[in-house]
Amino acid sequence: MIVALCCALWLCGPMAADVFLPVDRDFATVCPASDLDQRPPDPSSSECETITAFQVDPQDKHIWAFYNLNIDSLPVGEPLGLTISAKASSHVFLNGAPIGENGIPASQRRDETVGRMDVIFPIFVDQLHMGDNTVAVRMSSHRGYLKLMAPVHNIAVSTYAIPQDRMFRSYGLSLLPFGAFMLAAIYFLTMVGLGGQKITSGLLGGLSLVAAIQLLFEVDRGLTAYAYPFQDIRLIAITTCSAVFGLGLAVYIIFRFRPQSAWPLVPGTIGAVLLALFMTPGFDGKASFALLVPTMIAAGVALSAVRTEPRAAITITAGLLAFALINFFGAGRFLDQYFYFAVAALMLVLFALQASTLAHEQALRRMEQGRAEKLQFVLDELNAPEAEFAISVKSGTQTRRIAAEAIAYIKGAGDYAELVLQTGETHLHSTTLADLESELPAYFLRVHRSYFVNTRLIDRLQRHPSGTGELSLTSDQTVPVSRRIMPKVKAAMA
Repeated sequence: MIVALCCALWLCGPMAADVFLPVDRDFATVCPASDLDQRPPDPSSSECETITAFQVDPQDKHIWAFYNLNIDSLPVGEPLGLTISAKASSHVFLNGAPIGENGIPASQRRDETVGRMDVIFPIFVDQLHMGDNTVAVRMSSHRGYLKLMAPVHNIAVSTYAIPQDRMFRSYGLSLLPFGAFMLAAIYFLTMVGLGGQKITSGLLGGLSLVAAIQLLFEVDRGLTAYAYPFQDIRLIAITTCSAVFGLGLAVYIIFRFRPQSAWPLVPGTIGAVLLALFMTPGFDGKASFALLVPTMIAAGVALSAVRTEPRAAITITAGLLAFALINFFGAGRFLDQYFYFAVAALMLVLFALQASTLAHEQALRRMEQGRAEKLQFVLDELNAPEAEFAISVKSGTQTRRIAAEAIAYIKGAGDYAELVLQTGETHLHSTTLADLESELPAYFLRVHRSYFVNTRLIDRLQRHPSGTGELSLTSDQTVPVSRRIMPKVKAAMA
């Protein structure tokens, strides 16, 4: 956290002294342009119209856009530049004088030379004057793949700096969680290969990888000076990653808490995300709602499991709701920065819970393996002589000793053990199976969570399609066998 704060101060601190004078966003004048135009036309012409700066759209067009830049005081001592961030090729004039070209705008696609998405043209302070200044931009955008609502992002006079440096100050902080995402992806995908919780581990590994890919597309604007058509690819990639991450998160929660309801819940979540993508305007909105909708569904699924798994359900529900609130109230900054730190925090919670589950599962596997090996040994030594053993069972004021050989099997009954004799007679013994396990002779084996069996009475083994089994005893009694220990029992009985 301290490292992140220091990086934030380093990235954001120097920007405080920068000059930043944006054009008037309330209105702009748009006029048709020609390939022969060398100078800006008269903006008062009847062919021109006044609109808001947000509505200026050069997509599939060739236009002049006139902006007003009002300056209260002239900056002194700072190298200045005119920044253009737009999905367009452009030719820029300041107060009637040309200051630079970004590609070559044209009326036809074949004649246009693609410009960069973000560019800055150096200017001198004597090119500006107090009061109103005019920025005229001839622009066209024929080579994109999408129709954006606001293709012109920013036009401003600012301290001269490479646009990618300025962008990186905004996006760069998001790179901090990248290493965490990659480590999480490697860990969980490795667990899939080792056979631990394959579905949920695979989903968490995939989520981490998708978040890392989305982060790279997000910060790419601060790393490379790409041509403007790539902006469409970048937006598609970010939105797709957001939707995939949201769906993956919901599917993980569904399989974590409600696997039996996966069929109605997963298709329903996919439909809800597709509807959000279709109904929400703007790619920032699409990406945001593609995350918000499945997150809320996942929170509802987690909350529904609060009775069966209270600790995990409450923890995950709280994390998901916090993630959704950051998304909802973070507005435009969510996808730029907050998202990745929120994902890192959420993944940390999921990582801890999943790691705990995997550790518990591995412990159970080791325990079952030990029991299976013990069963193998005992079945091979069924005819070996054993010392006499009896269990003292209290009944009222009397104590009865029951020979171990007379017992067919022992069944767990809470804090008691139910001794079932070969005759069918039962006796309740005030001890747990765990305490009794170390006292019983070796020919008694735990073949199920709640059963010990006298292996000397085993007659045959029946295996069920589900992977579990059933031991038939010579005393005409049956004992269930758990799925995990079934292979060893089968091998021993072969």
